[in-house]
Amino acid sequence: MSSHLGKRTLVLCLALSSFLAGAFTSNAAPLPCVKPGTERWPVKTTTPIGAPTIKMTLADALSDSKLPALKNVKTNDPRYQASRIDDQPVKEDTLVTISGWLYLVAFEADDCDFHIQLSPQPRTSANPPTADDNCIIVEVPSGEYATKISTQVEGVRDWVVLNLLHKIDPKIGSVHVMQNPVFVTVTGALFYDDAHVYKADHSTGRGKKGMESKTLWEVHPVISIAFAPKPAKNRLQGPPGTPTRA
Repeated sequence: MSSHLGKRTLVLCLALSSFLAGAFTSNAAPLPCVKPGTERWPVKTTTPIGAPTIKMTLADALSDSKLPALKNVKTNDPRYQASRIDDQPVKEDTLVTISGWLYLVAFEADDCDFHIQLSPQPRTSANPPTADDNCIIVEVPSGEYATKISTQVEGVRDWVVLNLLHKIDPKIGSVHVMQNPVFVTVTGALFYDDAHVYKADHSTGRGKKGMESKTLWEVHPVISIAFAPKPAKNRLQGPPGTPTRA
């Protein structure tokens, strides 16, 4: 075989390999979500440009005085379906860093978010929540949808699978309650979930596995997560990890 023919053969092989790789990528199965792209989707899948990052205690995040109900924001308010809330007493123009006890991780069937609940109490499968408990919901969208921050959100999702789910990708719709207390710090965009409402008793009906969130404020999307030092009074409660599956 001449060297010229050999080079042509090599070029053809490389082109074929590139074509097949592109075909496999373009035909990759999409995520099995029921209804991604709804309920303030452009806000949930991005972070505010140039936003400052502030530290916030979980107590403040759950406080009505620090993060109050936005009484002038209607349910599914059309003003904010594609825009951040920037004309109310509290604005969605900030990234916040919050630490708390991670109670569960759920793989949401509607939009494929990782739904995480952070509580002031170290709740686990053996130490379940009470009616008095509260939590803030923090959500991690898929990089398939949050394309502008795909590296960050996929990094968070990989960390959750590696460190909390025994390196096993969760099944769609599954909920994983921690067996041991897990204390983490997350950073992400402050977000008001106006798809829900405060009830007369100030409950919201949001939350899973017996732990309700009594606030419509969230961290969404989450762009970083890490283990954090446990508060002094809880340092002897065992190693992190080991979820139960439901």
